[in-house]
Amino acid sequence: MMQLLLAADPKQLAKFPEIPFAKAMGEVQALKNATAAAAASPTAPSMSGIEPVDALGSSIAALATHIWRARTRMVDPKTGAPREETRRLYRHIEGALEVFASMGVRLSDWADQPYDAGLPVKVLSFQPTPDISCDTVIEAVRPAVFWQDRLLQVGEVIVGIPQTSSNKLP
Repeated sequence: MMQLLLAADPKQLAKFPEIPFAKAMGEVQALKNATAAAAASPTAPSMSGIEPVDALGSSIAALATHIWRARTRMVDPKTGAPREETRRLYRHIEGALEVFASMGVRLSDWADQPYDAGLPVKVLSFQPTPDISCDTVIEAVRPAVFWQDRLLQVGEVIVGIPQTSSNKLP
């Protein structure tokens, strides 16, 4: 029956007298509009390389992001070691991140790594930075979160670019 509803020749609908012709044509048009809208949707898998994330995936990403932010605030940026006042709490944060790793959740912030346009990150800004020779991620605002090699969350970063005579700060 569905094949007849979607047929190119609307006269074939006359085989179903219990269905009013105008109603059937309205349903056919609604199906065609729904198919066209799904194809044009930015979340459609065929239009995007990234699958839409379900509620569980977005919850995992949000929880992992909050734990990552807590860890980054507990660490001394110069030494990379936990600060004295947060050392006891830091063990629990590390434990939570280890549990995430055992579940297959991986966080990537690419801090201090060369920037590549193919990374799953949104660049918030490009900043001229002294003492670097190539585009480098200088700060991560939000990590990219993967679960079993599926991207759950796109990261957000600030990229440092080498200073030139035209972009040097006064």
